[in-house]
Amino acid sequence: MRLADQYDALLLDLDGVLFRGDETVSSGPEALAALRADGHRLAFASMALEAKLPRQEVIVPRKTVLELAKLLSDSDAEVRIELSSAQASFAFGAVELVSKLIDGKFPDYTRVIPVGHKNQLSLGRDVLRQALMRAAILSNEKFRGVRWVLTDGSLKIVSSNTEQEEAEETLEVAYTGDALDIGFNVNYLLDVLNNVAGSEVECRFGDAASSALLSFPSEAEFKYVVMPMRI
Repeated sequence: MRLADQYDALLLDLDGVLFRGDETVSSGPEALAALRADGHRLAFASMALEAKLPRQEVIVPRKTVLELAKLLSDSDAEVRIELSSAQASFAFGAVELVSKLIDGKFPDYTRVIPVGHKNQLSLGRDVLRQALMRAAILSNEKFRGVRWVLTDGSLKIVSSNTEQEEAEETLEVAYTGDALDIGFNVNYLLDVLNNVAGSEVECRFGDAASSALLSFPSEAEFKYVVMPMRI
């Protein structure tokens, strides 16, 4: 199942991260937003800026962003970002990383970030992460699916594999909404839980066929959207 039909072909060619200068995102009058999607999930983050930034969208290659992240992990220096129609430059300390841009237009991500989901779940990030890691041990090696069975105040996580082995764990959680049985790729969930430091995670759901929205109260400008899978 895909985030949106128009993403299918485009994202195969646009293997990069969208950087967007914007004056309208909620983090402030001037902000820089970054977005990455692969058709099954989407991650969006933004940060307020002191400097004025014109409204602009560029797509930076994924390899460049991975290298930038590695370099930044060893530095706390302020980063100077320069974006043009042809290239992006990131300078900090003694490092200057310059990259060509990907030519193309990123699909409209606002269409696939869900709003208004009435089913809401809140629990500790590490509690959920540890439960999913245990469930992953017995998940199908190819599809990596886990079921979330949600009822009032309860989340049951279920996984099984082709050897007829099954794992089941029930957590007491703050959940309000309809009873729901929904499946996810456990790796997609662990990716975000392992890379965001917030202590609490909030999840919002529509129905078993709709994308789920994960957010973190301590990271107000970060959103993670993941599509369900049939199990």
